[in-house]
Amino acid sequence: MVFDAETRALFQEEVVENLAELDGALLELEKTPDDPAQVARVFRAVHTLKGACDMFGLTRVVRLAHDLESLFDHVRGGWRRVGKELLDAAFAAKDRFAAMLAEGAGPEAGDDPALAARLKELLRTTDMPGSPDVPAAPAAVAPAGLVHSWRILLAPSDPGHLAKADPLALFDELRGLGRLRLRCDLSGLPDLADLAPDDCRLRFDMVLTADAAAVPDVNTLRDVFVFLENPGDVRIAPDDEAPPPVAEVPPPAERPAAAALPAPPPAAAMAPAAPAGRPPAGEPSAPDGAPAQAAGSGRRPPARKETMQSLRVDAGKLDDLVNLVGELVIAQARLTQLASGLGHAALTGVAEEIERLSNELRDNTLGIRMLPIGTTFSRFRRLVRDLSSEMRKSIELVTEGGETELDKTVLEQLNDPLVHLLRNSIDHGIEPPGERLAAGKSESGAIILSAKHAGGEVVLSIVDDGRGMDPERIRHKAVEKGLVPHDARLSDSEIFNLVFLPGFSTAEKITNVSGRGVGMDVVKRSMDALRGKIDIQSEPGRGSRITIRLPLTLAIIDGLQIKAGEDQYIIPLSLVEECVELPREGAGASGRGRTIHLRGETVPYIRLREAFGLAGQPPAIEQVVITRFEGERAGIAVDQVMGQQQTVIKSLGNYIGSVAGISGATINGDGTMSLILDVPTLVASVRRAMA
Repeated sequence: MVFDAETRALFQEEVVENLAELDGALLELEKTPDDPAQVARVFRAVHTLKGACDMFGLTRVVRLAHDLESLFDHVRGGWRRVGKELLDAAFAAKDRFAAMLAEGAGPEAGDDPALAARLKELLRTTDMPGSPDVPAAPAAVAPAGLVHSWRILLAPSDPGHLAKADPLALFDELRGLGRLRLRCDLSGLPDLADLAPDDCRLRFDMVLTADAAAVPDVNTLRDVFVFLENPGDVRIAPDDEAPPPVAEVPPPAERPAAAALPAPPPAAAMAPAAPAGRPPAGEPSAPDGAPAQAAGSGRRPPARKETMQSLRVDAGKLDDLVNLVGELVIAQARLTQLASGLGHAALTGVAEEIERLSNELRDNTLGIRMLPIGTTFSRFRRLVRDLSSEMRKSIELVTEGGETELDKTVLEQLNDPLVHLLRNSIDHGIEPPGERLAAGKSESGAIILSAKHAGGEVVLSIVDDGRGMDPERIRHKAVEKGLVPHDARLSDSEIFNLVFLPGFSTAEKITNVSGRGVGMDVVKRSMDALRGKIDIQSEPGRGSRITIRLPLTLAIIDGLQIKAGEDQYIIPLSLVEECVELPREGAGASGRGRTIHLRGETVPYIRLREAFGLAGQPPAIEQVVITRFEGERAGIAVDQVMGQQQTVIKSLGNYIGSVAGISGATINGDGTMSLILDVPTLVASVRRAMA
C-alpha cells in the first residue's frame, strides 16, 4: 500500500507519541513494579505501536514489538516479575524502536540480533516460584501446511463508522490470509427514516480458513482490526469444526462496483473463547479494556459515547495565526487611538467592541499555544536513569508543577538547556554512594525539577542535594583560564555565573558527559534567546539551586505604557501593583535615600530618566509605578503614565542585540515604537550601582 506524505507525517507523529507513552509507562513501572495498571499501560503502548507499524509494512519493528508484547503478557499472566533484567530489555527495545523508526529508516531497518536473542530468552524462562518454563517463541508457531479455522464476529458500534472505515477493506486484508466466507446480519437495521447513512448497523459473521504459516496465532488476526475505535466490536475464536458461512468474499478485481453482501438468516452465536490460561510465548492476549459483547444479541443499538474532539494542526499554521493576531492587535490599538482623538461616540463604541473581541481572540489563540511543561519533564526521567546507571550513582528525579503551562515556542527551545543542567547536576553535583555515606548523607541522591507561575513569568528550579559548588575553586579555574583578572573582586553570585562563560569547566578529565566547557555556555545562550534569566545558588557540601525565569509567552502581553523624556516604554502589566504620585519633598532624594512610604511600608524606587541617562528635567509631579517581583516591591519613577495597552513583542534584532533593562520593543497605535522594560534586571542593575 502506498501512503502519501501527509499520512506518513501523521504516522511519524503518532509513533513519537507512542514511544513517549511507552517510555513513561516503563519509568512508572520501575517505581511501582507490582502495579498491574502500569503493566497494562506498557502492553497497550506496545500493541498500538505494533499495529501502526504493521499497517506501514515495517515487519522488523512488528516482530520486535510482538516479542516485547508477549513478554509483558507473561507479566500480566503472573509468570514473570517486573525486575531490572526485564526493564533493561524493555528500555533497550524502546530505544531500538526509535532507531528503526527514525526518519529515513525503511521497512528493512536493521535488526539487533543480541536484543532479539535477549527477549527470546526471557520469553523462554520464568522467574516465579513453581512456574515451569514457557516454550520458546518459535515453538508456538505451527508448522507450515497445518490449516486452522477462525470464527470472527465484527459488529461496528462507533457512530459514523462508514465515514471513517470501509469494512470491505478489512475483508480484503483477511482474504489475503486465507479463504474467507461470511454472512451478514441485517437485523440491526432501523427503519429507513431513522437510518443514519454513515452508521454501520450490520453484523458480519466470518470464518477464515488459513495455513498456520500465514496465521500462526490469534494476535495476527487482532492486528487486522487494531484501528477499530471500539476494540470490543470484534471477537475472534478458534473454530476448526464450524461449517463455513455460505458466501465467499470475491477478490476486489472481481467484485462489482455496487455488489451487495448476501443477507442470509442472522449469524449464529459466537462460540466463547477458550478458557483463560497460560499463553504460549509469542501469543499475547488482546489489550485490556476490550468490553465483551453478549452472544446472540439481535438488534444492537449503537454505542454512543462522549469523546473529546481534537485536531492536529501544523505548527507553522499556528505561528502564522499568532502573527496575524499580533497585527490585528496593533491595528486595533490604532483604531482605538483614532476614535479617541475624533471624539465620535458611535466610532468609539465600535472601537471598544473590536477591542473586546481582539482581547478574546488573543487569549484564545495564545491559549492554544500553551502546553503543560510536564511533557518536557517526563523526557528527563529516562535521561537521569541512564546516566546515573552509567556513572554508578543512585539518583532519584522528583518533578513538581508539571501542570504549569508555557508557550510551545519556549518549551521547544527549553529542552537542550535543561538537558545540560541535569547532566551537570548528575556528573558534578551528586556524589558517588560511598562519598555520600562518608559525608553522612543517604546513599541515593535527589534532583528536584520544579515549575511554577510567578506573575508574568514561569520559574523553573533544579535543586540537588550533592556536593555543591566551591566559589574559590571556580574563581581559581577562571583566573587560570584567563577568563577573569587575578585581582577581580567578585561576589559569590558573580563567581557562580562564571560557569556560563565559553570554555569554562572544573572537570579534571573529559568524559562523554562533561568536561569541555560547552554545555553551560549553550544554556546561557538559550536563556538570552528566550529573554530568560538564570541564577545559581550553592553551598559546599549541601547542594545547589539553579533558578530559571522565563516569560509566559514570546508573542503578546498586556502592558502599561509610560513616558520618560520624549521616549515611551512598556512595563508588563503582570508586574504592576499600583501607580502613585511622587511627593515633592521626596523628589530630590538620591543614593540610598530613594524610598517612598506607602501605607506604612518603605518601598525603594529608581528614576527611569537617570537609569537610561535621558536629557532634560523631570516634570513637577512624577508618577511612581510600584512593581512586585520575587516577593519584593520596587518603584519606577516616570514622567507620565499613559495607560494600558496590548503589546505585541518584537525582538530588538541582531544589530542592536541585548540591552540591559530592555527585553524587546513594540509598535504603538500611532506607528511609533515603545521599548519593553525588563523590570527585574533594570531594578537590580540600578540597585548595584547605588550600593
